Amino acid sequence: MNGGAVLCVALAVMALAIGAGCASAPAAEARPVVAAADVEGGEWFAQTGCTKCHSVSVYGIYNLASTAPDLSLAVEDVPRRFGRSLDEFFHEPSGTMAMVLSTAIPMTADQRTLAITRLKEAYRLHQEAAGAGRPVASH
Repeated sequence: MNGGAVLCVALAVMALAIGAGCASAPAAEARPVVAAADVEGGEWFAQTGCTKCHSVSVYGIYNLASTAPDLSLAVEDVPRRFGRSLDEFFHEPSGTMAMVLSTAIPMTADQRTLAITRLKEAYRLHQEAAGAGRPVASH
């Protein structure tokens, strides 16, 4: 097998393993509670489950095992990747996030609106840090 084929097989095996783990979990475990609206900052992302895959560097949360984008940059990253605003994407996600937001982290419309607010807050803090000359994370 060439390198590309090996990578494809490895990714397929990982996807099956993840899917099997989710499929075997009881319904209560597969549907985590989204953090309450009064939970602030990085704790909101952690309680909601976002940090299982994503870093949120502006809050000092780093997922070193992940290749998922840093959520501190979602406001600029989503339009570049998907050609839609963060608001549009989050209310009608595609790709991996469509699956995540329908099964692993299901959210009501109000919870999605709160998630967008939290993502925009993280981006604003990221921009402020960059403007102040503090180190900021990149992709």
